[in-house]
Amino acid sequence: MKCISMIIAGAMALAMPLNAKVVKRYASTPDATLAVVVDSIDFRKDLTRIYGKFTGTPHTSNRVDSAILKSGKQTYNGNDIDGVDFKRYFQWEDDGCILVEIDFPAMKQFKFARLHLSTPRGESVTNLTRK
Repeated sequence: MKCISMIIAGAMALAMPLNAKVVKRYASTPDATLAVVVDSIDFRKDLTRIYGKFTGTPHTSNRVDSAILKSGKQTYNGNDIDGVDFKRYFQWEDDGCILVEIDFPAMKQFKFARLHLSTPRGESVTNLTRK
């Protein structure tokens, strides 16, 4: 009986990623406040995750207090960030890059959106455009 349960659980775990749609055809135009380069966007049933990196001057610091994604008339608040923490200073290492993942509520794919990051140095706005 345990064997059958394990097989069913394994099959469910393998089927879960099939619901996600990772789109890698997005171009980002970073600004001078905080340069964000977006690699891909994962549109899932339960969340939307933006994969990218922050770039900056090595051995300097910055902080991200909040993230907002605006697509059309819709506004989505970021609810989690990995790679750095909201409202906590971070420092760039020698290469000046930090890989990040920013989670937002589930949404439909978009052709254009703006990623707004609130920092102590002002607001950073990155345009996201599907190629």
